[in-house]
This record gives sequence, C-alpha cells and structure tokens, in this order.
Amino acid sequence: MAENMLLYTVFHKTNGNSGYMSRKIGILLLLTMIYIGPGIQHLEAWGWEAHRYINEHAVDCLPSEMANFKAQRDYLRQHSVDPDQSGLPGYYHYIDIDYYPEFTQGTMPHNFDTLVTHYGYNTVTNNGTVPWVIAEWADSLTHLMQRQEWNSAWQIAAELGHFIADSHQPLHLTMNYNGQNTGNYGIHSRYESSMINPHLQELTPPDSMAHYWSNPIDSVFQYIDIVYPYVENIMAADDEASSQDDSYGLTYYTLLWDQLDSLTTDAINRSILDLANIWYTAWINAGSPTELTNDDLQQPMSFSLHQNYPNPFNPVTTIRYGLPQDAPVQLVIFDLSGREVWRQSQVMQSAGWHQIQWNGQNQLGQQVSTGEFFYRLQAGDYVGVKKMVLMK
Repeated sequence: MAENMLLYTVFHKTNGNSGYMSRKIGILLLLTMIYIGPGIQHLEAWGWEAHRYINEHAVDCLPSEMANFKAQRDYLRQHSVDPDQSGLPGYYHYIDIDYYPEFTQGTMPHNFDTLVTHYGYNTVTNNGTVPWVIAEWADSLTHLMQRQEWNSAWQIAAELGHFIADSHQPLHLTMNYNGQNTGNYGIHSRYESSMINPHLQELTPPDSMAHYWSNPIDSVFQYIDIVYPYVENIMAADDEASSQDDSYGLTYYTLLWDQLDSLTTDAINRSILDLANIWYTAWINAGSPTELTNDDLQQPMSFSLHQNYPNPFNPVTTIRYGLPQDAPVQLVIFDLSGREVWRQSQVMQSAGWHQIQWNGQNQLGQQVSTGEFFYRLQAGDYVGVKKMVLMK
C-alpha cells in the first residue's frame, strides 16, 4: 500500500515498547506536514454519540475469553471519536464506492495496489481509503496484542471502531455524500446526527456473537455491498420528509425517522457486530492473548495445563501450560475414540509459561470434523489431559 497511508500503522509496529502518546504525536505532526488535499468533507460519519454507542455495545458481542475488552468498555467508548479530532486525512473515513464501475459490475478489486495501478494514487485516495485503513488498523491491533502493548492496543481498538462505523454509514460510501448531486444538500448531518441522536437509546443492540474473518478486507467489502444501497432510500426519505416540512423542523425529522428507522438500526447493528468481528479476528490472529498479570510474570511453581481458549472454538484455539523447570514437552490431540489427530514433535523447552495454537487440522493439514477432542501434554514425568470442543 502507498507510503502515506501506512505511516501511522508503521509507527505502531516498529517502535517497540516506546510510549504510545509520543508515537502518536510524532506521526500526527508528520501527517499534518505531508497531507494537503481533498477528502475533509467526509471527515465525520455517524455523530459522536452514535460512534460511542457502537464501540460501547460491540464489547457485548465478544466471547467471555475476551473479558479484558469488556473491562475497557469505558475507554473504548470515550476514544471512539479520536480519529475525528486527531488530524488524520479525511480520506481515511470514507470510500466513494460508486466512483468505480467495477463496483456495480461485481468486479471491484479489493487490493489497494491493484486499484492504484489502474486509477493512480491520487484518484484512489481522493475517493477514500477506509476499507484498507480498517485492514491496517486490525493488523496493528494484532501486533500490539502479540507484544503485550495493551495501552496502545486499546487506543487502536477504539479507533478501529470509528472506521468500522464510518464504513457502515451509507453516505460515506457515495460520491453524493451530502445530497449535492440530487437536490438533497445537507442530508449528511441531518441523517447521521440530528435524526439519530434522539433515538439512540431506543435501539436494541444485536445479541449475536463475534465470528472470525478469514479475510478482513473481503469481509469489509461484503458489508459495503449490503449497506451501499441504503443511499437511495435515504435520499428518497429526505425528499418525502422535506416536501412536508422544508424548514427541517420536528415534522421533517419525525417523517425521516419513520421511514429510515429500520434501515438505520440495521446499519448501526451491523457496525456493532462487525466491530466485534474484527476485534475477535485480531485477537485470534494474535494467539488469543490475555493481559499479563503479576502471576503470569512469575515463574510457574509446578507443571500445569490450562483449559484451551476460546472453548468451544472455531477456527483456532490456544492451549497454555506452565513449566517450573526445563523439560522435554510434547502435545498430542486425540478424538473421542482415542485416535491421534495431531502431534507436536517433542522439544526441549525452558521453564516458564508457553502456549500452542491449534487450527482444527490434522497432521496432514486436513480440516477435522466438528466434535469433542482431548489434548494431552507430557512434560518430563508430568502428564495433563483436558477436553475441548470444535464447533463450525
């Protein structure tokens, strides 16, 4: 991907354990110096209250193993609006998907470099880059969790929520973002803030659980395909409501909400669930980490085999164990009939905490069937056995 777009993410990936705020200040200054161009008109998507609502409720769609996200609910809510205040380029917040004829033809390239090769960097950025920003922020979140840089991870997770929400706002997916091409000028703020804010607390958040995205950028374009057609509904509702109240008073907003409540609830609930999906995906890709406690930093006092997490799982689970001393270690997975499914070769490991990921494949790399499995750890003279469940 082009250099300018990657600068913010690269800072997070290459500065080790240095302070998050100093990194952020530095990169924002750099972006301020290098960025001059269009796109600022799209900077805000949902109103700030809707952004906070989406981040706050996304944590309820996460599995219990991600309890540390739930403990950060207030932080994730509060910092959901940071990208609107941080000076990042406006084109990070939207994509004019209808600029590209490939979109309506069903052949839209999902690869940023492919699109740039065809249209040029300036054209692509001028028409918005939010899908690729989401993919990069998710990748950064994975790396931060892997390195146990949780303070930075919470900030990126909150900002990721902002961009997920932006890309579910239908008017952030169209060149006619403010109704300027259809006689609906000003619809952007009327729809995303003035209409929605009084009704946010009436909404019922989704009760679904997050699932893993095998290809995040493809998943982003999939939901864009679903949300984009709402643009036409919004313009039609604005025409109808303004014909009854061209001063945009109470009658206008009552009529607008009556016509768009279901559509808007769907878009916001999709935002909530898709944010949970990408948090969950980044967490799985990071090895399903938990924040280290003082106990984790101490040497294990005895051999131990922990319950895998998540459990039940799909597609990947993590098995954690502790060694009080150096020992030869071997992990074997069996099905309920006792047949060996997968084996880690015996290796000598040092004392401390260790973990292994299993992706539900057998020794030949074939996906195994849904069901219950046993995993057995042998470390020196110690043997531990636990059960886990693969669900599809």
